[in-house]
Amino acid sequence: MNYEEKTYEEIFEAALEDSIANGLASHASDFESFIANREDISNYYVMDKSVISYMFRRAYESMTLVYNSVDLDLATGVDLENIGKKLGIPRPLDTQASVRVTFILEDTDLVNDINLEEGIIVSTEDGIEYETVEPLYISVEETKATVLCMSVEAGSHVRISKESIVNVVDELGYNFRVTNTKASHGGTDEYDDDEYRDLLSNYRKILIRGSEESFEEFLINFDGIDGYKLIPNWNGTGTVKVILDIDPDDSYLLNEAYARLKSEVTQIDDDIVMFAPVPKEIDIEASINVDIDQINPYSELEKENIKSQIISAITTFVNEGYRNDGTWYTGLGIGEDFIPHKLAVFLDEEIPELKDITFKTPSKPISIQDEEIGVINNIFIEMI
Repeated sequence: MNYEEKTYEEIFEAALEDSIANGLASHASDFESFIANREDISNYYVMDKSVISYMFRRAYESMTLVYNSVDLDLATGVDLENIGKKLGIPRPLDTQASVRVTFILEDTDLVNDINLEEGIIVSTEDGIEYETVEPLYISVEETKATVLCMSVEAGSHVRISKESIVNVVDELGYNFRVTNTKASHGGTDEYDDDEYRDLLSNYRKILIRGSEESFEEFLINFDGIDGYKLIPNWNGTGTVKVILDIDPDDSYLLNEAYARLKSEVTQIDDDIVMFAPVPKEIDIEASINVDIDQINPYSELEKENIKSQIISAITTFVNEGYRNDGTWYTGLGIGEDFIPHKLAVFLDEEIPELKDITFKTPSKPISIQDEEIGVINNIFIEMI
């Protein structure tokens, strides 16, 4: 279809030229210049033409919306979702976050095992709620147990740092203390139009069961993971290795993802293996200078505070966590090398007091394999 939207000026000018050509308006040589200069010519015929041109302009706006609504490159919002609906690929919505929560029994007179069904609500100090998706079992010989929880709401606002879970919302009949020793995983926002458009542009490949694109479309909609890595044909044709960026101890999400991939994505004879990435511990030792160009050097107390901020920022860069501006930083991804220079740039953005940093360990980049993910082990900072 050849379609081109017309402006009010184009419509009005064409109407006047047609009127003049057919003797319905003045042939005076300065008539058109009067109109172009918006001078009062006291002509009701011309005013009617103006109103009609405006109405046509509004009609063109509506026609443009209809025209754009069926074009993947031009459609937006609901129109883009309608295209996706016809293709069977809905817009990826907010995903839930996952976190492993430890329930610590404060009672000392337990005489029977505790076996509570999933669905227990826990929360952070500021009210972000998570719900257990596994039964909570504690034998009389034990004092604690760790279970997987999923956020009640979805989106990036439900991501939490370690040791954020502090409350048991439900009345369980036992005195529990709760905590999470690691940050949450997952919690992503709905795809915007550009992201969704890019996804739909691969719809032919996505609709082919067993294709790499079909795996990716499934995993971007899967709750509770930070990311993933696919290694096709790792052991011959039809074999796929899937690494999910989750807690290595989390078998619940691995089993769920495996079962759903087999039923919804893979071809009947595809062979997939799935696991969490292998943690590769990173030790960091660095010398920090904050006094360069300082007229008044920082006090020891101030330096200790800066040191604490630097350690926290390093942990965020490698593992994940909130930045100073309140945005969530996902840390190193699966198979992403640790590069000291990138960490130095990150610290320079996060810690304005930092003037110079020298890495003693590692002195060069650390290679991270496809099935590994870097995690912080020890951090030693020397303030000079």
